[in-house]
Amino acid sequence: MGVVTQAATGSYEQVEFGPLRAAFDATAESLLLVENARILFANPACAKLLGYENSAGLLGQPVSAVFPQTRFCHDLFQAPENLQCEHPSCELSLRGADGCPVQAQAHCTRFCYGNHVLVLVALRELKRVELGRLVHDSKLRFRTVFEGAAIGIATCMLDGRIIECNPAVSKMLGYSQEELAGMHPRELHPGDFEPDAAFLAELAQGKRDSFTLEKYFRRKDGSQMLGQLTVSAVRNSDGKPAFLVAMLEDTTERKRIEEQLREAEKMEVIGRLAGGIAHDFNNLLTGVLLYCDLLAAGLEPDDRLSQYVEEIRMAGEQGAALTRQLLAIARKQAPLPRPVLLNDVVSSMQNLLRRLIGEQIDLVADLAPQLGTVMADMVQLRQVLLNLVLNARDAMPQGGRITVSTRAGNLPGSGAPAVSLLVADTGCGMDAPTRARLFEPFFTTKQAGHGTGLGLATVQRIVRESGGTIEVRSEPGCGTRVEVFLPVTQASAAASQPATRRHTGGTILLVDDDASERNSVERVLSAAGFSVLPATNSEQALRIFAEKPDSIDILVADGAIPEVNGRELAEKLRQRKPGLNVLLISECPDTQSESEAASVARIRKPFAGSALIERVREVLDSKGERPC
Repeated sequence: MGVVTQAATGSYEQVEFGPLRAAFDATAESLLLVENARILFANPACAKLLGYENSAGLLGQPVSAVFPQTRFCHDLFQAPENLQCEHPSCELSLRGADGCPVQAQAHCTRFCYGNHVLVLVALRELKRVELGRLVHDSKLRFRTVFEGAAIGIATCMLDGRIIECNPAVSKMLGYSQEELAGMHPRELHPGDFEPDAAFLAELAQGKRDSFTLEKYFRRKDGSQMLGQLTVSAVRNSDGKPAFLVAMLEDTTERKRIEEQLREAEKMEVIGRLAGGIAHDFNNLLTGVLLYCDLLAAGLEPDDRLSQYVEEIRMAGEQGAALTRQLLAIARKQAPLPRPVLLNDVVSSMQNLLRRLIGEQIDLVADLAPQLGTVMADMVQLRQVLLNLVLNARDAMPQGGRITVSTRAGNLPGSGAPAVSLLVADTGCGMDAPTRARLFEPFFTTKQAGHGTGLGLATVQRIVRESGGTIEVRSEPGCGTRVEVFLPVTQASAAASQPATRRHTGGTILLVDDDASERNSVERVLSAAGFSVLPATNSEQALRIFAEKPDSIDILVADGAIPEVNGRELAEKLRQRKPGLNVLLISECPDTQSESEAASVARIRKPFAGSALIERVREVLDSKGERPC
């Protein structure tokens, strides 16, 4: 054996090592010695294995003339670093002298000799028995993958008829593997086979290699499954299509999630839009409702104009309800819990509800007397009632009766004292699967474009935040009864039905950048006996307060005035006058700590004049101060 060097002429000269070279040539095992991706030595056994007359036919040839160009072989023979192969023992298909493949097992060892990086390759021909074992193992591996794959796999004829499919296809479509064998795809999606037929023809003609379609498949039970189908042609040795391999993935759930995501994105856009316009819209509605109160106060009860004023008020309240629904979808309304009487909620909504449900549906109110109060957000409870009544209306397209009732009872599960609000209809009712999904976000039984699927999800959220529960009873053809249970609070009913107030006057610093809202609020409070000092911004408010801080009893400010908002203005004024009464007007209460919530009262717009006056007096009474 010896070291081989390459001269400039490209010839090889070798230095003999006598016995080592003799042993190299005499060994029955096929051996190759490689340097710089070229064959330096090959013993006679290796030449015979590869079909060469003698070793000379291999010397100097690039190793790529014999070995396949896999990444592992490339790194082993050509990488300059002294790295070992990740698979030093493997089964390869080598190229023989006549170009035919030679199946062999290779053991490769990389080592250094002086300045040379050499690779010694020992080859052993695989006999037919071993080849048979490899083929068997290969088939076994394929069968294991085929049977165990989560995705559906089927082999098909060129016309699409199924030859064999794996269990995943059977599970998706509900047919047994035996039933699917021989079935034509036209049977799985009748009426929608034309695109498949055109693509299958192109595959059979060799004009395309594969195609992918998303379409509905009919299961054995008649139901539909949305699936993504990918069909590829497998060609034979002469390059012509021999058969097809189809892969099927059930995308029904993914599609549902995508639809939910689109709905969520749509709701996010609506939420941003609602948040952007709610302030200005509520300012307009507040002005409309307050001027209605001023007009009504100046008219006799039997005046014919009173009816027109009431119509304007109803339109304003419907606009306010719409705004609250948009803000609820955007979840931009933080609850403002107060002691509330459910009977007051129902009574205040009856006129609006009758207009919304139409003349073909009767609305019956059955209110139990002397009910306890609940701690909840009055606006949100109105939204709960509105959603339940509108759902009941939609269940009775031909007309019917909706009954809204209240009663005293116990909270299900705990037995604690509770008050319930029941909305019952004589509509179509619901089956068990529908009832099970009733409160899922985005789930709706209405036609596309006629519901977001968020109404009852919003109702459930509001009720849970108020510490209550919901019970639904419904059967197909027997109508639906939805009952909301809310725990009774220890707060006195007087909290929601206050008696005579001590404060019938006082001085109010009113800050609002919207002229319509500011003027209407000023007129309502002035008519109620208060002295009002109006300001259009925080800078003007600070100047007015600096002139007469002792005479101002309460700050009433819009929560979203520019530059310095209402809460920040209140903090600045309280630095000069600690304990100053504050009432903020807003549609979207901002995040605040418990201490801030306790020291800053709020009223949500739009509101009626009586509600504003009541809230101002309530804040003044809570401090126990008398106006000057």
